[in-house]
Amino acid sequence: MRRLRSSRQPSSSTPSLLPEEPTREAVLPSTTSLPTEWTLRIFALLAYGFAVRNLGTVWWADCSRVTALLLLLTEGFTLILILLARPARYRDATWASVLLNMYAALSYVLFDPRTTIQLVPEFAGAALQVCGTLWQFAAKVVIGRSFGVLPALRSVVVGGPYRVVRHPIYLGYLVGHVAFLLVNFSPRNLIVLSFLYGVQVLRVKREEAILSTNSADYRLYRQRVRWRLIPFVY
Repeated sequence: MRRLRSSRQPSSSTPSLLPEEPTREAVLPSTTSLPTEWTLRIFALLAYGFAVRNLGTVWWADCSRVTALLLLLTEGFTLILILLARPARYRDATWASVLLNMYAALSYVLFDPRTTIQLVPEFAGAALQVCGTLWQFAAKVVIGRSFGVLPALRSVVVGGPYRVVRHPIYLGYLVGHVAFLLVNFSPRNLIVLSFLYGVQVLRVKREEAILSTNSADYRLYRQRVRWRLIPFVY
């Protein structure tokens, strides 16, 4: 596993070989104070805690729902990472970013887990979801205390799954959500997840804006790893 700390920007007297990145609106506030850091962290804990509680209720009502249990375990691990994350050096704390992340965290409550149909057997969906969960878990282990909910710069992570795509956690979620949908299909669930991945694309772009603007290491990393989310597609 390799983790690069962001280097300083080259001085004006030294020519830079790195591509210039445009400055994006007012999404790049400087380092936040400790009270603000913990206010945002507590908010994220409450949001994800609510999602975990909802998933736990669904699984407890029917303990044979392996896909619901896997989602519960994954989001429970996310809660631990949020609690242990190191303070951000730069963060996008704009209202647009907060609202995007609120939907991503709370979209679980919009699922309809009861009046659904199975497009594939439960074991097939569970097997696919295990693949997505393991991939996502590996990415979260690699990123470790640099994990965050809002777009932020803590350190630049380039090892493990980050050698394949720049946002492997989102890829793991995508595989897991497709598996969940195949076993728990309904028009409502399809709409919820379709809208969610429109939101995820916007989150990816905002994360890359703050990382690219503030880290030369990340700009080099973008040159080495071409794909953001899905290899050979996006």
